[in-house]
Amino acid sequence: MISRNQTYTAAMVIREIQRGRPEKAIKYLDKLFKSAPDNPVLWNLKGVALGMMGEHEQSLDCYERVLAADPAPAVYWNNKGLALQNLGRYAQAEEMYQEALHREPESLEARYNLGNTLQSQERYEEALIQYNLILDDCPDHLLTLLNRGNALASLKRYDEAIADYKNILEITTEYPDASYNIAHTYEEQGESDKAIEWYNKTLEIDPDYHHAMEQLKALKKVRS
Repeated sequence: MISRNQTYTAAMVIREIQRGRPEKAIKYLDKLFKSAPDNPVLWNLKGVALGMMGEHEQSLDCYERVLAADPAPAVYWNNKGLALQNLGRYAQAEEMYQEALHREPESLEARYNLGNTLQSQERYEEALIQYNLILDDCPDHLLTLLNRGNALASLKRYDEAIADYKNILEITTEYPDASYNIAHTYEEQGESDKAIEWYNKTLEIDPDYHHAMEQLKALKKVRS
């Protein structure tokens, strides 16, 4: 039976992860491991925390241990895929996401991660299939819109890419990555005036957006 103190400690683990403080989460986890050293839920949380710290090899080891104990939940396969993806092992990550979707076909997270992994392998058309499936059900999913735009731009389908980025800005005006990507897409097409306009709009949203500053300086230098 789980004690009240253990329940409190487990809640603190999740809270520290949500607050972006993985080191503190691991300290709480270490206390819980003393009474439950093989608990897959705890090892999954440790994998998440280590991944947040950039310790992807250690994170992967945690998920290996999780799946050896309990291979049923789709989220464990998805999380192992993320660790592999962060290590640049995209083909293996793809297998993990496919397994997650086999177990939970409605997993938006696994489908989104699969799309990103396919895009990292320059398989843009396949990535678009995954993004489109997500957007059919969740048309306002901003990260999917952004990454679908990126895939379309990589395929030189520039007008469609810009439409996705502008769609994001219609949903929320405070999204500098979308504005920057519009500028960059115009720049790729040689439309300097429009690129400058959108780099400036990016800096209006986020005055500290370094890449927009640099691209804007470079364009102005070429034109001077």
